[in-house]
Amino acid sequence: MREMLQYASRFRRLYQKSFQPLGEEWGLSQLEMDMLLFLHNNPERNTARDMVALRGFAKSNVSTAVDALERDGWLRVAPDPDSRRMKRLFLRPERQAAVTAMAQCQERCFSAVLAGFTKEELAGLRELMLRLDANVRHALGELEQKGGR
Repeated sequence: MREMLQYASRFRRLYQKSFQPLGEEWGLSQLEMDMLLFLHNNPERNTARDMVALRGFAKSNVSTAVDALERDGWLRVAPDPDSRRMKRLFLRPERQAAVTAMAQCQERCFSAVLAGFTKEELAGLRELMLRLDANVRHALGELEQKGGR
């Protein structure tokens, strides 16, 4: 089990080090880049609530980052036509080249991690990851029912 935590820690370091030059170039934090990539990869999931729920980002950090990204011209924030309280987040077209560079960096990072795997091995890995995720969701549900939120 300790190895799994070490793998996760090393992957996180690889991912962050891969993005560090881009963050420095554009004055972005890792969270801001992760949010921009989330919107790039999931254009239909374009609310702060989606990012909190699906990526597990802290609500307060997302709020602060949205303000900074809007101020710095990375995002356009618009009210949802169906809900006055909801705001929709849109990538600014003039920043598309930079966001594409981030997506390419993300792809290189994942490609490096998965190098040498066959299609069959990747399919098996995906199946194992789905089972791990199901176990995590179950354990989280039990903890949340007990009030461990």
